[in-house]
Amino acid sequence: MQLIEANTAFSKIDFQADIDYYTYPKSIYECPICKSELSFNMQNFEKYWLNKNSSLSIEEQERIKKILEFLKRKETNSFIDYYCPKCNTPTRIYFTAWAGGRYTAGFHLEFIVIDDMCCNNPNT
Repeated sequence: MQLIEANTAFSKIDFQADIDYYTYPKSIYECPICKSELSFNMQNFEKYWLNKNSSLSIEEQERIKKILEFLKRKETNSFIDYYCPKCNTPTRIYFTAWAGGRYTAGFHLEFIVIDDMCCNNPNT
């Protein structure tokens, strides 16, 4: 398992409704295992705002929970789960969804947890 700070993994970590569009700008993420790039935009984070459902297996969810407890990191109010389309690494992006003054809302990407032991990758 790896916990990676969002500011080191994404090209953009803050999205705000009255500044950004739904589909632009994009934030680029590079999988640390296979180096494939994925892009995310505000619409992706809006879809998973306050998400509590996971697409990962129960075992993967438990491993993520244990690494957070070990590192004494708190879960954020939202997350996106997915499997890397190239190497199938289970990945969870933790982000904070917020609503604020001036009739706006936004998202701040906090950190990523990847299960780098799942795929028997020789690089891990």
